[in-house]
Amino acid sequence: MRAQRHRGFSLIEILVAVFVIVMVASVVMLNVSSPKRDRLAEDAAQQFERTLNYALEEAEYANTIYGLFVERENSGMGNIIFTYKQIDDNQWVGVNDQVLSQAVRFDTELEIDLEIEGTLVEINARPVEAEQWQPVLRLLPSGEMSAGRLIVEDKNDTSRFWRVEWTIFGGAKATLEQP
Repeated sequence: MRAQRHRGFSLIEILVAVFVIVMVASVVMLNVSSPKRDRLAEDAAQQFERTLNYALEEAEYANTIYGLFVERENSGMGNIIFTYKQIDDNQWVGVNDQVLSQAVRFDTELEIDLEIEGTLVEINARPVEAEQWQPVLRLLPSGEMSAGRLIVEDKNDTSRFWRVEWTIFGGAKATLEQP
């Protein structure tokens, strides 16, 4: 009579099965958490922080008043754009500075909340009449501006967000907030 042989899984078979499971899990994780999307809010918050600090320093250095203007493209459905202008002959005109002349754009995938002196700013399309378009924030040659904060959140990942806060003397700082 022959002895029955109980056959189990070999080490090679187990390793192959584990390898396949790890590969499938890796592909799923890459699709769920895109590094590009994760960096979108971070990059936007840090760019806003850098340009706001730079604009306040330039206002002091150039002894002029800068204004931060905000608008939403495409009649309220598009990107949010922050631009800097300066006072010249009692009118807001474009800035000749290489850094400040570039608009700071926030992708439509980002949710933006801007608060100045404790009041939430409604971000709309630019008014048709130029005189009605006023800055949400003025940066003075004395080195002062209104205190505020900007919240930048990815619409697809609301588990964390970036907060940029500044005081009346500047010092904008971007921090990651997680529950």
